[in-house]
Amino acid sequence: MKKILTLCVAVITAMTMSAKQYEHSIGVVAGSGIGVQYKTMVMDNFTIIEEFGYLGSLCAAGDGLNTPLLGAVDNLVLAYQAKAAEGQGIKLDWFVGGQIKAGYVGQAGAVDAGVVGAGAAAGIEANMTNAPIAFSFDFRPGYGCFLTNGFTGHLFDWTLNLGVRYTF
Repeated sequence: MKKILTLCVAVITAMTMSAKQYEHSIGVVAGSGIGVQYKTMVMDNFTIIEEFGYLGSLCAAGDGLNTPLLGAVDNLVLAYQAKAAEGQGIKLDWFVGGQIKAGYVGQAGAVDAGVVGAGAAAGIEANMTNAPIAFSFDFRPGYGCFLTNGFTGHLFDWTLNLGVRYTF
């Protein structure tokens, strides 16, 4: 029993080891859209990611169909980040959290609208230990509401993102 308890403590300790490699990073994010991304480590394992850019996403709107959603959107992500592995000059972290978004979008076959929403975020980040570069890949499913005169609706959207940032 003592060996099992020791193993459990070692696993929990490894999973919650500090992911803090840098204070700030800035770069670009692309995938379902393209934009500028800023990330800061607010505590040892908590990060804030701020993005502004052009969103291209697939969404299921009120009609239930997958339709393209295009526009300028601001995303704010709060995530818990922890160490996954380290070696060969790369430190790999995983992260999970939530996001809020707001912006102005157009949907094929519908009117242009403001949009606000919330969602989840989960992904991985690779930090180069010998260079000030970080790469990230994440998946973000979300829910939002359209805001216009005479038209209201909801959408379920998802994005896949690849980020490249300079760390400092």
